Amino acid sequence: MKSLKGQLLIASPGLSDPNFVRTVVLVAEHDAEGAFGVILNRPGSVKVADLWSCISEEPCEADVVAFNGGPVQENAVVFLHRFVDLVPESEPVIPGVFLGSEVTLLSKVLGRVADSQPAGSASAAEEKMAAKGGDDVRVFCGYAGWGPGQLDGEMETGGWLTLPAEPSDLFKLPPERLWNLALERLGGVYRFFSLMPANPELN
Repeated sequence: MKSLKGQLLIASPGLSDPNFVRTVVLVAEHDAEGAFGVILNRPGSVKVADLWSCISEEPCEADVVAFNGGPVQENAVVFLHRFVDLVPESEPVIPGVFLGSEVTLLSKVLGRVADSQPAGSASAAEEKMAAKGGDDVRVFCGYAGWGPGQLDGEMETGGWLTLPAEPSDLFKLPPERLWNLALERLGGVYRFFSLMPANPELN
């Protein structure tokens, strides 16, 4: 099967696995050895600054939240960012967007984010940035992983739908609406499913 790197995996409306119900996953790697990605639409309750204090003694003032990236190695920290000058030799996941896991690089990325935040505390701009995760970085605890041929099999049984990922999917669109918006982009019958509330009983 063709590599799905750089694609969005959109959980099909019938997918019942609690780890992936109504999720949108960015595929960062996909080859004969398996696949790896991060869930884009599950923001957590922990600020990156608080998480950072557990892995480094350096200060961190970036007011963004950490996302739940998937059920694999939930203590592992990975991140997406758009600072190409920090990784000039790296291959992007999609044009202009890079994946990292190194603490030193994350420190530099968070430093850039903190420098770009407005002065003062508890401002509306800061709250908006914290809610989204930041316009240039998204930090994840854990990731989604598949063994050799596993994702291919799930695709064949209709577990996932796909769309090319766009930077706005990763950094701009509201996470709580990403699954619905992705289905709407697919069009056709999926437009109907895009209108489904998280709990159909509330409709």
